[in-house]
Amino acid sequence: MNDAEKEFFTLKDVAERCGTSYGIVKRDIDKGILPAYRVGRKYFIAREEMEEYVSEALRKWGMEGYTIREILDRIPLSYAFIMDLIKSGKLGAVKVGRQYVIPKGEFERFMADKRMDSLRAH
Repeated sequence: MNDAEKEFFTLKDVAERCGTSYGIVKRDIDKGILPAYRVGRKYFIAREEMEEYVSEALRKWGMEGYTIREILDRIPLSYAFIMDLIKSGKLGAVKVGRQYVIPKGEFERFMADKRMDSLRAH
């Protein structure tokens, strides 16, 4: 099962997406910053909570940008298409843990390059 199909994520998954340690994520759960479910000795974080936590962590640590999921919320493209743009260098991104973050300025530049002005079209 890939990440797109998962409903719940482990502490390790969340830590890798943030580019941080398991301990920091666990501390945030203990402090009530990140809601989680405890089943036995394991913790699970719902997708929505995980995505919000990762976005906030990236902002807090100075990385102003969008995750691929946030880009998908802004423009109706496929995940695979955005990954192709990143891997081909057409859309700049920074890898944070296992996740790519597209800096805001890079996304704005990319969209400006794709804009079809009526003057350029003629």
